[in-house]
Amino acid sequence: MKLSRHISTLMAAAALVLAPTCGFAANYPSKPVRIIVPFAAGGAADMTTRLAAKIAEKYLGQSITVENRPGGGGVTGYTEVARSRPDGYTLSEVGPSIVISPLTKKTSFTTDSFIPIVNMVFEPETIACLTKRFRTWEELVEFSKANPSAVKVSVSGAMASDHLAVLRVLKKTGMKWVIVPTNGSAQGITAMLGGHVNLTVVSPSELSEQVRSGEVSYLLTLAAKRLEEYPALPIGFEKGVEVADGSWRGIVAPKGTPEDVIAKIEDAFVKTFHDPKFAEAYGKAGLPSNMWMNREDFTKQVEEQKTDIAAVIAEIDVKGRK
Repeated sequence: MKLSRHISTLMAAAALVLAPTCGFAANYPSKPVRIIVPFAAGGAADMTTRLAAKIAEKYLGQSITVENRPGGGGVTGYTEVARSRPDGYTLSEVGPSIVISPLTKKTSFTTDSFIPIVNMVFEPETIACLTKRFRTWEELVEFSKANPSAVKVSVSGAMASDHLAVLRVLKKTGMKWVIVPTNGSAQGITAMLGGHVNLTVVSPSELSEQVRSGEVSYLLTLAAKRLEEYPALPIGFEKGVEVADGSWRGIVAPKGTPEDVIAKIEDAFVKTFHDPKFAEAYGKAGLPSNMWMNREDFTKQVEEQKTDIAAVIAEIDVKGRK
């Protein structure tokens, strides 16, 4: 009899613990959802997320707010989301830095601290400058070799994907540049436009208007093949720089978020990607609208990136600081 009462008490306690989670998941979402972008406002990560979130609200059934938490090449924002309650109301935009950071510095999170949901876009790393400074890749190479360490290049964060891409380019070419990490591509772009650095590394969409106006030149893109939007822009392989690299931008939730909540978020974004307004919005921003991934494919990509990025870090002799 005592044993039965003890079992009943345990079952009741378990029910109290599980009931809120189950009930919550069934009613999700019952309040606004926020997505943390771990970089400054105005950059590609911020723009990509805001455009997609605005359309996704219709399919999720709640408003989606986008908040910027720049710092540490993404670490500040990722840390906040990893520590947040896994209830589906706090999500994070992520890129390669979610994989790179735990491999190159001491962090309180790893990629296993998150559940991949969808990937919104992929864009190749592209080297840009003011047109009045350099007009072609050849001009830049000639100047760089004649003036070692005279060229400054801004990147979105220390050991971020564009930082690693620059290190790979320098190793392949033998050039020496001064790398200036910032708190996001928007700051890196501002530094380049203001003449504080010679170059910056961006996604093609980020400076599309300035390129069209002639103010900015794209010198080289690390794409596997020429871009339809910029057919005259050379790729690295054509210039002896055998590097293909780029930035993907996805959405993740903290580990422990209920599966049916994850499914609802995925469904809302997949419907967003099929919405004509999504293609229109991304097209106007110079973003490819057909480079998205569902949860299954995005999860595979993150796992592949863990292996690939670890190999890149070993290749360029970047030492982890665990």
